[in-house]
Amino acid sequence: MNQLWRHRIILILVVSLFASIPLLYALSGYRTISKLTAEMHTQDIPMIKQVDQLIEHNRDRANAVRGLLLYEDDRYIEQYYFSTSKVHDLRRLLNSSNQTPGTVKDLLSRNNAWEEEIQEVFTVYETDHPQRAKKLAKQTTQTTQTILEDLSQIKDKLYRDLEQKLELTTEMTAEYKRMCFSLSILAFLLIATTIILFHRSKPTLENKTNTYRL
Repeated sequence: MNQLWRHRIILILVVSLFASIPLLYALSGYRTISKLTAEMHTQDIPMIKQVDQLIEHNRDRANAVRGLLLYEDDRYIEQYYFSTSKVHDLRRLLNSSNQTPGTVKDLLSRNNAWEEEIQEVFTVYETDHPQRAKKLAKQTTQTTQTILEDLSQIKDKLYRDLEQKLELTTEMTAEYKRMCFSLSILAFLLIATTIILFHRSKPTLENKTNTYRL
């Protein structure tokens, strides 16, 4: 009888082991997919938002310069400095982050140089030389356009990278589902085989026990 219970305990352990295989595989896949998803939410998406804000504020600054020189309205100066303060905040965040791509940091340096040129335009304008300020502004137009185009290209690349990660997580999810289903079938077959073998060996053990008693 003790031997019979020993076999039953072994069977329970074997069944539990086989049943846990799909669960362990699913947990491994969940952790991998969760890690990729967390990276997208904590790194990729915030980075795209920051670059997008950088584009918008730089565009606002460029429009402020054009509006000031076209209409000679000092309210555009306030708009420029407001957008500039936002750019400075974004620049500090991006430069201090280890996740910021080198292309973005290089562009921030160029953005800083462009900002110095624009500051000179404002300085000249505020010293009552609007015509000279307009000439200086024309010289910075190409630089402004180039920076905005480069920022847009970087944002597009970040979006493509994000889409690739989304596709990867979708493919991995489908793959893990297929593997878990296959492992579940395998575990079921192994469990069924073990139970059948156990039931076949049970009468033999009982016959041996009865023989010993006689």
